[in-house]
Amino acid sequence: MKLPSLSYLNDHAQKALNRFPMVILSVIVATAVGNYLVEFQDIISNPFPYINGMLTGALGISLFLCAKIFWEKKRLPKPYLYIINGLSLAFLLTIYYSLPDGKDSQSTIMPYYRFAIFSLFIHLLVSFAPYTPSKNTLGFWNYNKTLFLRFLTAALFSFVLYIGIVLAMLALHLLFEVEFQNILYLQIFIMIAGIFNTWFFIAGISENLEELDQEVSYPKGLKIFSQYILLTLLTVYLLILYGYSIKIILSWDWPKGIVSYLIICVATLGILALLLLYPYKNDKEENWINTFSKSYYYLLLPLVAILFLAIGIRINDYGVTINRYLIVLIGTWLTLVCFYFILGFRNIKIIPFTLAFMLLGVSFGPWGIFSVSERSQYRRLKALLMETHILEEETVIHEIIWDKNKLPELKSSQNQNFTPLASEEQISEIRSIVKYLEDHHGLSSMKSWFSQDMSTILIAVNEDKKDWEEVPASTLYLKTMGIPELGLNLTEPSLSLGADMNGHSISTRGYDYLKNINISAMDTTVFMAGYETYKVTMNPQKNGLAISSANHETNVDLGPMVAELSKTQEKNSTVAPSLLTYSAEQNGFKIKLEIQNIRYAQENENSIKLNYLNGTLLLKDSLPQRK
Repeated sequence: MKLPSLSYLNDHAQKALNRFPMVILSVIVATAVGNYLVEFQDIISNPFPYINGMLTGALGISLFLCAKIFWEKKRLPKPYLYIINGLSLAFLLTIYYSLPDGKDSQSTIMPYYRFAIFSLFIHLLVSFAPYTPSKNTLGFWNYNKTLFLRFLTAALFSFVLYIGIVLAMLALHLLFEVEFQNILYLQIFIMIAGIFNTWFFIAGISENLEELDQEVSYPKGLKIFSQYILLTLLTVYLLILYGYSIKIILSWDWPKGIVSYLIICVATLGILALLLLYPYKNDKEENWINTFSKSYYYLLLPLVAILFLAIGIRINDYGVTINRYLIVLIGTWLTLVCFYFILGFRNIKIIPFTLAFMLLGVSFGPWGIFSVSERSQYRRLKALLMETHILEEETVIHEIIWDKNKLPELKSSQNQNFTPLASEEQISEIRSIVKYLEDHHGLSSMKSWFSQDMSTILIAVNEDKKDWEEVPASTLYLKTMGIPELGLNLTEPSLSLGADMNGHSISTRGYDYLKNINISAMDTTVFMAGYETYKVTMNPQKNGLAISSANHETNVDLGPMVAELSKTQEKNSTVAPSLLTYSAEQNGFKIKLEIQNIRYAQENENSIKLNYLNGTLLLKDSLPQRK
């Protein structure tokens, strides 16, 4: 076999660039921004514009690919390509500016849900747009077969290339003691997964799409993979789900919510297997494939009914959320697909076409996924608050009025001590709904319930606070209704100290390992140093850290150091890094902790209650490590 020469590879790379320049430009932008974000993550105060740029660039890869292939397939005049690319670029700019900029307190999750829907729509559009409205299903199948196999090949080559480079770097480290920064491995991965993988993928797409309309050769490996792996797995999963269905009938026990996700996965697996085996349906030697194709959709319908039953119970109990709406949507799509093929229709393009436009249709409007889920949870919250006599006639009855002269500390202007007449279960549900609304939709719909301007109070409470110190809107709203958020008392004085890191360099002399850490009550940092695994958590006393490995257990009590600083420093002040540096050595284990930010409550003169800490941990272990 003759190996490809460098000139051959260069020619193919150049042809891909000439044919898909906007695709290459998009992936270069996405990769460059991603690597920049990784390189300077510690000094970037607002990562959202960079994340948005990376995601928008990644979306441009599939969008410009779809535009160019559509233009080639339809043999449109050259000016149409410029128009299509211009519209695609305008769409990407709209997406970029619709994503959160990190400068306001509105939900940052919902726009990314919408982005994910648009991304899936565009990927589905790539699969069928060049063959719309053509009725040539064989050409459509061959085209998608080419994309599928090229995707798998590109992924395999990218994986092997990345592993090869990592092993080479490891060899240089072990043999020549060459040191590499940890982030370099991630940056190389981004480069290969972005630029190399995409360039390799598009270089293998046939320039003559008309040939695919007449191609009758089918890869034997693809048939073996579909027949002996996918169908075998599908059979096992179908037996499990039908066994569970029988259990439901016999025990008359309502189905669990997770079964909806399992049914969607099984349905997707089955449809993928049937699509891969599509050309063999009319093969007389493979009659079983045609039989299975017809029976599969009959087998799927009862499972779809279980899906609707399971998700219907969840919606009845807890209302509509974005995830539950999506499950109902996919269940509806599966029902349509099942009846389409049961009734004898055979155009497989209907599968991606219907899913794509159903997703697009629910991404906006009052009927859409976001509006319906927000209204549902808002109604549930309102009903619960009225049931517990917290809300009456769109007004919070026992609203806590905050003293504006005491802001940013939250102090009631009156002696108000309201306890809601509600069970713990109801209070927990109220907290959960408010938190969901904040994360996914924002709390603007609740503002009219209060006599105070909640936005103004929230801005005042978070004035001059660092991002990690800011009070969430949900916490303020709950507290104002007389419902304290679990684990956080807003009226408890919270202090913070920060190190002035401008011009400061961390000295690693005398230490072997360095690790950046972010610790709160719920966080655990686990990392490898040499051959040992180290775990860093907040200690049981909540006054510092607990550092443990197979050989050591060390308690870091920060109380005396921080309490002493609190006596001489103003609240929420910035100090020299040396004043927030803790060092200790015990039984051959030497540590140094350089704190960058710390938030705590003062318990007494020598004791603190730690809420949050981030900084740099340096270690040196004199004991021999186990290999």
